Amino acid sequence: MSAKITISAKLRWPDVKDDYVLEFDGHSIGRVRLDGTRWIWSIIIPMALPEWAEGTAANRDESFKTLAAAWRRLLAQTDPGRLQRAWDMEKAFEARQRRTAAAKPDQVQT
Repeated sequence: MSAKITISAKLRWPDVKDDYVLEFDGHSIGRVRLDGTRWIWSIIIPMALPEWAEGTAANRDESFKTLAAAWRRLLAQTDPGRLQRAWDMEKAFEARQRRTAAAKPDQVQT
């Protein structure tokens, strides 16, 4: 895959400054976070992944770059139909979460 890819990063929680969710083409694809003194990065999509789809790095920027390289490699090695099935599973999971949240009655404290 020679085309440029764009991955965006956003904080997972607004008050936690060292934990990021990474997105590609509107899909959550991974996470970068500080664990003590090392940065951990991982591709997280609903399909079996090779062991090179996660690792550690010395700093945040290196983690982002390494995850992006692994994502590019995964895109190049993965059949588009297989990736589409993963995206379909992601959509189904999100829809189920929304239905479950809507079905829960509001809890009132007394």
